[in-house]
Amino acid sequence: MRILQLANLYAPVIGGLERSVATSSEELVRRGHEVTVLTLATPRAPGAETRNGVRVVRVRSIANTLLPRMNQDPAKPFHPTAADPLTTVDIRTELRAGRYDVVHSHDWLMYSYLPLRHGRDGVPHVHTAHDFGLMCVKKTFSSDGRHCPTGPRLSRCLPCATGQYGRPRSLALAAALRAHRHRGIDALTAISPSVARALDAARLPAGLPVRVVSSLVPDGLDDLARDTPRPGWLPDRPYLLFVGALGPHKGVDVLFTAYRKLLESWRGSEPPPDLVCIGTPRPDTPPIPPGVHVRHDVPHPEVMAAWHGAAAGVVPSIMEAMGQVAVEALLARTPLIASRTGGLADMISDGESGLLVPPGDAAALHAALERLLTEPGLADRLRAAGYRRGLDYTAARVVPQMEEIYRACR
Repeated sequence: MRILQLANLYAPVIGGLERSVATSSEELVRRGHEVTVLTLATPRAPGAETRNGVRVVRVRSIANTLLPRMNQDPAKPFHPTAADPLTTVDIRTELRAGRYDVVHSHDWLMYSYLPLRHGRDGVPHVHTAHDFGLMCVKKTFSSDGRHCPTGPRLSRCLPCATGQYGRPRSLALAAALRAHRHRGIDALTAISPSVARALDAARLPAGLPVRVVSSLVPDGLDDLARDTPRPGWLPDRPYLLFVGALGPHKGVDVLFTAYRKLLESWRGSEPPPDLVCIGTPRPDTPPIPPGVHVRHDVPHPEVMAAWHGAAAGVVPSIMEAMGQVAVEALLARTPLIASRTGGLADMISDGESGLLVPPGDAAALHAALERLLTEPGLADRLRAAGYRRGLDYTAARVVPQMEEIYRACR
């Protein structure tokens, strides 16, 4: 098959969605398909290139051509919740040149394809919901650090999103999103049961089913974690590990509070484990407690090696559509504590493949840390069952499901 993937960002930009699209595209190429990823142009990337067998085409948009100030970060161009005329023209050009069998979109870049779907240039269209962006302009489906209590309403979405986008952009994005009926999606997938359930609040064509096909990670991450030498910047003694953006939405403030409680209450014969945080700083990053090790821009093999050596991993997100870092921890055989929220709750069976705690509850997280570090045999049981669960999210198991959906659309 000839497959056109649409993604707002792509490598060398790094993020969970970008890694998932790259992994699936490269696996599809390995399985004999021709794959092109169409993405928005960035200042330092070529207009066209081939990466690991995947053809990458970077196209124009109003935000990166006529109104560059729309982008807070030029390296990460922004696509709105409405069609971008320049992008639509470039998608049409690619469709006419490529004779594709299917278009697979992954984010709001879809809105520049929908006007073409039922025209002479349109081909069958699969969309994957990687987050809550079909009903929430913040893409988190949360408000004030908790799950959105009312669902999408313009009167509530506007003030909620203003802090992220400012009032004019918030109004434009929310109004455009609420106006869509998403006609032109032939098959809809969600990366977790949590996202699939939330799609009930989106405006979708009547009768359009949602199939859960998880986000995925490359095969061989377990080998990568085991075979990569232990990074020299890790502490020489046991440590806990957090990987992710260093912001409250990822629960890092809750983790810091729980860790301080752990230090205060520790009664073990050996010193308590250190806390290592790998991630990107943000304007809302809370103060780093004394003694916490923080690293930025860590190569992925070293991240996997750090997971492999950790006494415990912690994923305390307030809301998570799936949580690729949790999958990586499981495949590295790290005993894991995660928030009972979103896709994390779908992934982890409490007490079997990991421990679950209420999101935002520092006391519960502290109790789970103490239990994991002191209960005999628990860590080993979680390592074994967690690894088996992590295999469900590997390319070898997920990509055949996507191939089945592609074939059904043709």
